[in-house]
Amino acid sequence: MTTTAPQQGRNEKEPRRQPSLAVRGERRRMERRLQEAGIVCQPEVSIQYQTLAKRSVLRGVESGGARKEIGRYFTFCDEAGGPIAWLQPIDSVAVNGRHAVVIAPGMVSVDVFRVRNTYDVLIAKHAVVQTAEGQRGRVEARVLFRGREGHLPLDLAGDDKQMVGQIVPEFFNKAGEPIEIPKEFMSVLRAAVRGANCVGCTHQHYLTAPKAAAITAAAARAATNGVTAPAAESAPDPALAVRANGSPVSV
Repeated sequence: MTTTAPQQGRNEKEPRRQPSLAVRGERRRMERRLQEAGIVCQPEVSIQYQTLAKRSVLRGVESGGARKEIGRYFTFCDEAGGPIAWLQPIDSVAVNGRHAVVIAPGMVSVDVFRVRNTYDVLIAKHAVVQTAEGQRGRVEARVLFRGREGHLPLDLAGDDKQMVGQIVPEFFNKAGEPIEIPKEFMSVLRAAVRGANCVGCTHQHYLTAPKAAAITAAAARAATNGVTAPAAESAPDPALAVRANGSPVSV
């Protein structure tokens, strides 16, 4: 693998094919290793049509986890890097799998793959392009940051787990110059790195309960801007989430 510079893509035509963390052959090897390790990660964003609202929306699944030597985690945030609310958490008898479903008209995905102390990172923005009213739209995705073979010298899945959620890997270009990670995505990247080191993961690391999402997002924006935010109340237990009428949320 080689290290590539971040792709901002503001002046480039947006690709219609969703970006991938790795090229085809490497991706197959990565998926095979994860399957052998019992780690289920769904690094895709799909488009769904809401019949009642007559609009297309995006659907994603926060998923992943880790074993000692390998991990992958896929999560989401808004365009400013703040948390977004899940539609429904997922409880399962298995570990290192699917943790929560998110539905939104637009979102940013963060994909982290780890082999011991080496990390690959892909941050991409996804949006719905609506066609005619009442018709299914399409997904457009744009890479905001790509980091290859980043290094983090600590064993976050072992002896140094007390540092998890506080640091991120460091990336360099081919000339040995540091690649700057967009500061608005540092919080979500720290959470994704935590997920990629969460051995036997059974919970989400960045998507939040609907009532807590606005408070948490405001705190994340304040931290990015260097402003002290009001203390946020702790998020309610995701397993207790229900609709206003008391019925369970369904996917």
